[in-house]
Amino acid sequence: TTGAIAFTGTVTTGSFLSSASTGLTVDTTAPTVSSVAISSATGAQNSTLNVGDVVSVTVTMSEATTVTGTPQLTLNVGGTSRVASYASGSGTTGLVFTYTIQSGDTDANGISIAANSLALNGGTLADAAGNAATITHSAVADNASYLVDTTAPTVSSVAISSATGAQNSTLNVGDVVSVT
Repeated sequence: TTGAIAFTGTVTTGSFLSSASTGLTVDTTAPTVSSVAISSATGAQNSTLNVGDVVSVTVTMSEATTVTGTPQLTLNVGGTSRVASYASGSGTTGLVFTYTIQSGDTDANGISIAANSLALNGGTLADAAGNAATITHSAVADNASYLVDTTAPTVSSVAISSATGAQNSTLNVGDVVSVT
């Protein structure tokens, strides 16, 4: 038969309801963080990011997770903490956080992420049954595929190293000059 079951009380693990007697399954398992990885970046050239490039980090959950608010993930960019904000993925197992590289960011070893740097920031992460996620996770080591260099190149000197066709230290049309 089909129909509704009226229930008053709190369902907990080991309660009087069981799947054998009612056909119901009670989800009391909280989603957990399976992995954290820097997944992509826009604008990277030769594995190096510059001002305005956007780094995406994917937090993979053990089950589909709904996000409310704007949770944050703290990145380590050259010894400076930078906050990546939640961007997408609610209702899936892959939650994406993004950070835009700022002027002054530099990391010669690659961006890393400390253990347990995921923060709710007033938001929530929960599964469809409403179980709040456990947000502890392992560290992500320096990733050399995501170096950061926002220092503009400079010219330290300019010199004419040779010239062909010069007469009395004067260059004329068609003369070839080498500059270093």
